[in-house]
Amino acid sequence: MSLFNASEFRLPGFKLAVSSCLFAVIVLGMGAFTRLADAGLGCPDWPACYGHVLWPTNSEEVAIANQAYPDAPVEHDKTWPEMVHRYVAQALGYFTIALFTIAVLRRKQPQPVAVVSGLLTVNILMTVLTAIVGVSMEPYAVASVAVTLFVLAYLGIKNGVSDVPFKLPALILAFIILQGLFGMWTVTLKLWPQVVTSHLLGGFTTFSLLWLLMLRLNNRVWHLSKTDLQQLTSLRPLVVGGLIIVFLQIALGGWTTSNYAAVACPDLPTCQQQWMPAMDFEQGFNITQHIGPNYLGGTMNNEARIAIHFSHRVGAIITSAYLIALVVLLFKSVSVRQVRTLGKVILGVLALQVGLGLGNIIFQFPVSVAVAHNLVGAFLLVTLVTLNHRVFTARLVDSPTTENL
Repeated sequence: MSLFNASEFRLPGFKLAVSSCLFAVIVLGMGAFTRLADAGLGCPDWPACYGHVLWPTNSEEVAIANQAYPDAPVEHDKTWPEMVHRYVAQALGYFTIALFTIAVLRRKQPQPVAVVSGLLTVNILMTVLTAIVGVSMEPYAVASVAVTLFVLAYLGIKNGVSDVPFKLPALILAFIILQGLFGMWTVTLKLWPQVVTSHLLGGFTTFSLLWLLMLRLNNRVWHLSKTDLQQLTSLRPLVVGGLIIVFLQIALGGWTTSNYAAVACPDLPTCQQQWMPAMDFEQGFNITQHIGPNYLGGTMNNEARIAIHFSHRVGAIITSAYLIALVVLLFKSVSVRQVRTLGKVILGVLALQVGLGLGNIIFQFPVSVAVAHNLVGAFLLVTLVTLNHRVFTARLVDSPTTENL
């Protein structure tokens, strides 16, 4: 089964969307490496790094930086990952601006171009002003993004889905701007777990939206018999449930790394040599941790971290069982080759993800395996995005082949 449609049926911007997805994978990988290498505070200021466009390099620059930030001396193995991550994320922003520009120029239906473009321009200006002026501009930046997301949601409900995506590229650009703010708060709020987890989920969401845009611009849908289509349609709630469960499991994984709980259970299949170790769920899932402390290395006690890690393990079992059952149900309900192939892909990615999760513990949490675990988690998420897109856009065999919903 080929994922891509014939070139004559694709919509404008498809190749750029593919490139954006590939670049988003690089951003996710660099973000995971930065976080897992404890380089999240490799540069204590934002958007510069010790006042530099890149980072301090020679001994004189390092001495000046250390004098300016005595509590955060320069560590060269942590400055470069942070700044490379910032710049590749910024480059992804340029990709999304280009995608939105194409959507404006190639639109086939009337769209609120002036309103949406104006809001996005204000978002960008507010973010730039926040970088220049400082924290006094943050409420305005947050408000502008919130208004934009609300307007896009309203337009999506009111106008539905257009033949050539317009609101989706706008939503992606708004998310990129929001991600920029989360990136700033990750540094200024000293790895506050709530922000770090939100930043991770924002990255996964951005990648998923870019993937969805690529699927829509690919302009390919499943064409099924009436019986197969009815069977597939009846599974829509379960397919959506699979996407939600995977996203929640990713959120649990994000909370695990944000609170440095990955090493809380260093053994398998037990945890701390016990099947049910002492756990503090109230503290482990306390989302009211205060702003102010430096959260590098985590501040929770061991029982709280065990509760987080244990929950992530249980979540992995639930997620695996649900996805396996979902794919088996797909196989039993629909006999079409494309459906079965996608089901096999989901199972393959799931098996790889579970293997990497086990490898994290077996090999004592090497950064390379942990980064791969993050990336394969993103791939698992977009396989579910693909399944949802295919299920909700499936048509009868005699429907037009170029219809894109």
